[in-house]
Amino acid sequence: MFTKSPGIGGRIRQRIEDFQVDELPKSSPPGDEYTIFWLEKFNWDTHRAIRAIADRLHVSEKRFGIAGTKDRRAVTRQRVSVWKIEPEQLERLQIRGLKLYNFSKSAERINLGDLEGNKFIIIIRDINLTKEETESRLKKLFIELEKGIPNLFGSQRFGEVRAVTADVGRAIIKGDLEGAVKIYLTKVFEDEPDDAKIARNFLAENWGSREAYLKALEMFPKRLHFERTMLDALVKTPTDFAGALRKLPKRLRKMFINAVQAELFNSAVSWYVKTFGLEQRDVPLVGYDTVLNMEDPLHKKISELMAEQQLSIEQFRLPHSPELSTTGGTRKMLLLPRNLRIMEIVDDDFNPGKKSAKISFELPSGCYASVVLSEIMKSS
Repeated sequence: MFTKSPGIGGRIRQRIEDFQVDELPKSSPPGDEYTIFWLEKFNWDTHRAIRAIADRLHVSEKRFGIAGTKDRRAVTRQRVSVWKIEPEQLERLQIRGLKLYNFSKSAERINLGDLEGNKFIIIIRDINLTKEETESRLKKLFIELEKGIPNLFGSQRFGEVRAVTADVGRAIIKGDLEGAVKIYLTKVFEDEPDDAKIARNFLAENWGSREAYLKALEMFPKRLHFERTMLDALVKTPTDFAGALRKLPKRLRKMFINAVQAELFNSAVSWYVKTFGLEQRDVPLVGYDTVLNMEDPLHKKISELMAEQQLSIEQFRLPHSPELSTTGGTRKMLLLPRNLRIMEIVDDDFNPGKKSAKISFELPSGCYASVVLSEIMKSS
């Protein structure tokens, strides 16, 4: 942890409604080509929500644009654009856990990053402190947080139930497309349901034949749409691993590469802050145009981390998957949360004898609430 004040402990997401995210949008120019709407989702993954809407409309997911993905286990509200679909078509949709509203027209698609930031309203439950002590600790923590903390990527960037995203990305960058597909389909995590574990273990033990892919397709639960889509492709062409990967939405495939960049960033920044202290500076997000200055300790650390993982800058060109190639970029080292507020501290209805604290804060685009919450709670 970066902040020195003691945390309040507790736990989050005891109820889905305890975690709310509201996008702070940029304005869209008027026009007719795109319909803009607000999407409220309850316990839905962003990509799956878009796919569900596209399926109901019988159109491609490629028509849709979003400024960013939002937490699944939360109530979130964000803007979505869709090409050549009228508001009336969207208004008729009834999908449990999704609400579409506030329709307008625009000349432009919403692209990743087209937002000012996000506002979070979060209830932390099961706090084993008095109301007075909880309030006192929060006030001290907020003072520290307003001075800035490391702008690390949160666990969502790497996958929460299945932290597999960076592993798949590394395999893709190295050109091991079979390895990437195998990791995505077979790597098992403790918190997965048993039916998924059984299917993944079977496939891992029988990898490589059309018969195994066909049997696995029967075993994988229907809710695992992406895995089943990849398996269906492998049944048809068992050695076309590039084709199987391309069955995943492009934005999801890009997240594999982004997760590798994020992992390098987090490791380098954590080391730098511990060694030299926190400062506001740009940190490379590695891509094929990145130039690392070996006189800069931070750049040198990134180079060392890449060498440990047998990665090179040139590999980010991804000649086998050029649509996923990245020139790289930068990210600020310092995160400055805005408008930190204590909304209420009350007896916790769900945990007798404990307190709950409702707080709110705003973060710039691309910054993670989980990083702020880890400083506030200082618990797992």
